[in-house]
This record gives sequence, C-alpha cells and structure tokens, in this order.
Amino acid sequence: MISFIKGKIVKNNIKDIIIEVGCVGYQIFITKKLYESIKDLNEEVSIFTYLDIKENSIALYGFFDEKEREIFKLLIGVSGISTKTAHNILCHIGFEEIIRLITGKQSLSSVKIPGLGIKKMEIISTSLKDKIVKLSSAEYLESLPSVSEGELTEKEQYRLEALNALMNLGYVRAEAEKLIREAIKIFGEEKYTTGDLIKKALEIASI
Repeated sequence: MISFIKGKIVKNNIKDIIIEVGCVGYQIFITKKLYESIKDLNEEVSIFTYLDIKENSIALYGFFDEKEREIFKLLIGVSGISTKTAHNILCHIGFEEIIRLITGKQSLSSVKIPGLGIKKMEIISTSLKDKIVKLSSAEYLESLPSVSEGELTEKEQYRLEALNALMNLGYVRAEAEKLIREAIKIFGEEKYTTGDLIKKALEIASI
C-alpha cells in the first residue's frame, strides 16, 4: 500500500497530475479540493494516496487530506460504486458536501454529478449514514475539552459529544442543540449512548 507520495509536480490537470519522485513520474488521479490547493508546477507536495490494483490495471488516487481518503474508501465499499465512480464524485464535490448529502442535511437532488443518478446517490446515503456518523463523531471526540472525573454526568457527556458530532456534520449549534433535546425527550428514562443520540437526532431532522 502506498500511503503517500512526496515529490515535484511536473504536470497538472483538473483530474490528474504527474509527480516526479526519484526520476520516476507517477500519475495520480486527484480530487477537486486537491486540484484547487495546487498552486504551481514544480511545487513540491506530499499527497495522501490510495493504490487500486485490479487484474488488468493499476491506478493511484490522491487526496487533499486523510478525511478525503477515508470517505473515498467508504464510497468504494458501497455496492456498485467503483474506484472510478468514487473518484468522479470527489472531482465534483468535497468531503463536507458529501457529509451533508449522506446525512440528509442537503438534498440529494441539489447535486449533479455526471454518470451518477439520484437512485445511486440514495444507495450511497443509505449505506453510509451510520458509518459517516461514527467517522464524524470520532473526529470530534478528539477535539473535545478534557474534564475532570465526575465533573460531568454520563448523560451530560453523551449530550456534549453528540452535540459536537452534529455540528461537525454541518448543523449550526442552535439547531444541533434543539435536535439533541428532542432526542433526549424521546429516550426519556431509557439508557442511551452518544451514538444513540446522534442517530435519533438525525432521524428527527429527516422527518
């Protein structure tokens, strides 16, 4: 597995670049966000990559950051989504917009990607909703301020973690807080976890 490549850009197109590394030129298929971040030819860059090996072909895909690579790996895990299709998606929309589409924050019909109809977008959304929640939640948990043991109750901690996860998915704080409050009311005295709160809040938002 080639995790990243560091070298000098010698050719730059909207969908692929060539990087020279030790007198060897590597063609890398890139995303929209990575293309927009490249300033000049001969610029030295370090790019996160994914090596796709098939019976009759080998292709190297490059990403702006690890989050983009992770969403790419999730996309190709969906039935019927090839590496070319996943790359095509990331050539038109970025990580944040994919998150909004999958979680229902943005209408699927609002995005037009050549070769990708609304039915396939619905399949992607259905297949990845839970995985996207876990991914976003995990990222946000790392940024939470530390608290002393006993400073927050268990349920307060769950609420705070769920709130931050929803904000990471694109919800403004006031809206996220409202969804979490409604989810907590539904659970009542039942036990719940951070993941339960997030799922219930997203269900409420989609109604």
